[in-house]
Amino acid sequence: MEKIQTVEKQNSEQLNPSVTMSDSSSLANEQDAVIVADDLSKHFGTTKALDKVNCKIGGASIFGLIGSNGAGKSTFLRLTAGVYRPTEGAMLYRGQVIFDNPNAKREIIFVADQPYFHFENLRKMSALYRSLYETWDQDLYQELIRIFPIREDQRLDLLSKGMHRQAALILAIAAKPRLLLMDEAFDGLDPVMRQNLKRVLARQVADDGMTTLIASQNLRELEDFCDHVGLLHEGGLLFVEELDKLRLGLVKAQVAFRENVTAEQLRAMGLEILRFSARGSLVEILTRNTEEELRTILNQVNPLLLDVLPLTLEEVFIYELSCKSYIVSELLA
Repeated sequence: MEKIQTVEKQNSEQLNPSVTMSDSSSLANEQDAVIVADDLSKHFGTTKALDKVNCKIGGASIFGLIGSNGAGKSTFLRLTAGVYRPTEGAMLYRGQVIFDNPNAKREIIFVADQPYFHFENLRKMSALYRSLYETWDQDLYQELIRIFPIREDQRLDLLSKGMHRQAALILAIAAKPRLLLMDEAFDGLDPVMRQNLKRVLARQVADDGMTTLIASQNLRELEDFCDHVGLLHEGGLLFVEELDKLRLGLVKAQVAFRENVTAEQLRAMGLEILRFSARGSLVEILTRNTEEELRTILNQVNPLLLDVLPLTLEEVFIYELSCKSYIVSELLA
């Protein structure tokens, strides 16, 4: 088994529910979809936790589901895990209804935001998981308890929140599920353990074809890690896209001009400007042009400085949602 190289610790440290994942990109062909939500709704009394969500998520991938508190992320995961029965519509795993389906649930593990343990230590919990999951990998389990240093005999109820999460992740990953669901996977983990978790998950996806669905409020943790990201808000799906396509669709540049140049002048030259802000002699420009188009247009006015800057995932979502006239402050807080 390939070993995971751990990170050395350093001293520093209004909504349209008809929008669907498949509208914006083909995440999975019908026959390849691991998860399919078909007009999926879940109501708790008069509260609509999810309202007519449609999506397809393919295998051997890492999908990030983001949104503010109460957006429906945890409800979506519990429906995918078969904990909840849909109020309307269907949630399918490889073409099978998940709720009340032991065959589907054998291949799915859900790590909740607040993990629960039936026994007092990892030794007893690992024995339970070995009896429940035929795919349990003892060698992988031993490797994981070295990466996430928890002793098998430690009392789980006396551990910190972060160590609770580490214990739950050790058990879930060692069971080698085909579908791993995680609610706020990085919450409570220190920076070193976050990086180690990302390395472990990436290897399991690449080597074993595991599908991973992570619900989180933290965009920075999902950046450069997920293949696709979807945004839930008030029970509906606002936005979803492949990360590479998101970044290719926007370009940010920092420019210093020899003479005064206005946004109107640059728009007349063909630059599709989304934001134009001056800070002293420097101007920051966000456009929908390609980097090549941006450089070609700006070079016509002989800039003193022209640097193309990387975009964060948070910036991409803010700009995209702003263009859709959504209020983004609470979504990405």
